[in-house]
Amino acid sequence: MAGSLIGCVSISQAQAPATAKPDPPDSAAAVVSVKQKSASPEKKHRFWDKENDWLFAGVGAARTLDYFSTLNMRRRGRQEILLTNDVVDNHAAFAAIEASATGVSIGAAYLFHRYGHHKLERWTSFVHIGLATTGSVRNYCLKTAHLAASSGSP
Repeated sequence: MAGSLIGCVSISQAQAPATAKPDPPDSAAAVVSVKQKSASPEKKHRFWDKENDWLFAGVGAARTLDYFSTLNMRRRGRQEILLTNDVVDNHAAFAAIEASATGVSIGAAYLFHRYGHHKLERWTSFVHIGLATTGSVRNYCLKTAHLAASSGSP
């Protein structure tokens, strides 16, 4: 069945009128221009465009949410996983760490932008927002740690 179908297709193509083939290009410049026309051009944009502004604001908001959810988690007696508890309990140091994480994300996006990786530039912020928000939701979903009562307590 498949062989007869292939045979019918090849017979119908053999009956098609012959078309004139274009002459091969004369120089390497013509080859380059043909390749440039066939490749889909990437959209060029400024680094501080509207979309990046919103994405960076989202990264900052996600890191702020992470800051407050981690402090809430520590007040409820839970332990921090990624940092030491001493760092988190020092609110100024922890705020500086969260702000620097936002700056590192923006810096990574700039490097991707600078070298022409515009999809990665945007995805850096998308992934950062997703991970920070997921961590914040996890912090709020953890149960409060109850201290075990010692034998001499009332």
